[in-house]
Amino acid sequence: RISGQRYLDPPEFVRSLATAVRARGGGIAEGSGVTGLRDAADGVVVTTAEGEHRHDAVVVATGAWLGALARRFGVRQPVQAGRGYSFSVPVPRMPGGPLYFPEERVACTPLGDRLRVAGMMEFRRPDDPLDPRRITAIVDAVRPYLSGVDLDDRQDEWVGSRPVTADGLPLLGRTSSPRVFVGGGHGMWGMVLGPVTGQLLAETVLTGEAPPELRPFDPLR
Repeated sequence: RISGQRYLDPPEFVRSLATAVRARGGGIAEGSGVTGLRDAADGVVVTTAEGEHRHDAVVVATGAWLGALARRFGVRQPVQAGRGYSFSVPVPRMPGGPLYFPEERVACTPLGDRLRVAGMMEFRRPDDPLDPRRITAIVDAVRPYLSGVDLDDRQDEWVGSRPVTADGLPLLGRTSSPRVFVGGGHGMWGMVLGPVTGQLLAETVLTGEAPPELRPFDPLR
């Protein structure tokens, strides 16, 4: 049992962030993939399927896909997808907090009325389909420990790509363009480090000066 730790419902957290952005006058364009970025005399041109949009500044925070847009702005550090798998199962009694099986490297957290079971570090392309063998491996690893849990009644089987850098450090700050910034490469710590990353990047964008805390994470290193 993990004591003194926090956990959250990731989808609900993201929905709450979106609500907070809209409440402050921001706009969110959903389902609009960005296919290109380029510098222009009057800002940064963002190309999507719906057309081109100009912005004063852009922060690229596209996770394991970061390199596709950031490479042309001098970001050479590769970002690899370290894919994790999860699913949810019903439990007769929900644990009061997160559980972790260190040898199996599997974590369990309450998610609504079900228990989310997650593990694995698989290095593959981020768009590759879910490999059911990985789900089976997690099930086999925890079956001896989760007595009374129906591990065959699985829902929400999912694979997500953690953005992993070669040196283990995030990529945060300005690129070779003074108007293009990146925020990514947090590996398994994106949910924890995302808020402070946003705060420090906002300061960088608005003032033109990077806080000293970002120096080790220079995306041009």
